[in-house]
Amino acid sequence: FNILPDSASLEVFRTELWVLGGAALLIILGGISYTVLVDIVRFKRFNRFRLDSRLIILVSLALWILGMVGLFGFEFGNPNTLKGLPLGDQLTDAFFQSVSGRTAGFSSIDFAATEQQTNFFFIGLMFIGGASGSTASGIKVNTFAVILVAVLASIRGRSQVEVFGREITPQQVQRALAIGVLGLLAVFVVAVFLTLAEGFPFISILFETVSAFANVGLSTGITPDL
Repeated sequence: FNILPDSASLEVFRTELWVLGGAALLIILGGISYTVLVDIVRFKRFNRFRLDSRLIILVSLALWILGMVGLFGFEFGNPNTLKGLPLGDQLTDAFFQSVSGRTAGFSSIDFAATEQQTNFFFIGLMFIGGASGSTASGIKVNTFAVILVAVLASIRGRSQVEVFGREITPQQVQRALAIGVLGLLAVFVVAVFLTLAEGFPFISILFETVSAFANVGLSTGITPDL
């Protein structure tokens, strides 16, 4: 839905720090889950938070920074997105899109004009999504964090999966792996069928598929023509 004349999503506000910053703050609060907010208000100290809350905060921070750096790096020279804007506006756009790209779907740049590597990068961010118990979708930050910790434990040759001195049970690891694999399978099947039925580039079809799967709403512009 677009209520702004002559603008797609929030592109008309791409140089307005307070608009994008306020929207980003609301998206962050909605995407990190109510339990994390309760821990922040109740305990105030990071080392007293529940393990789930600590994982959500750390992984979310890492994904926001990674998304910002990735988009800025890929789009810095693209005249249709970031090139030509002041450096401050470029960084603001990159951060806002990194926050919004995993859950809310608001955009300050046109993803029909972004580089293919940018779209592929954001496919991964959308697939992860927000935290369990939040307003976001995707496989969840919690799931991704558990899978990541389990992979690191396997690389180190450890039989137990531990983080912050706490063990993650095998049942939790298996559940996270099941969610991740089922999500990938769902995206794979839908993307393959759409590729067979539609005449659009595969990266655009995959982008729309993951955006729909993760309930994000970002688009390269092909959805009305599918």
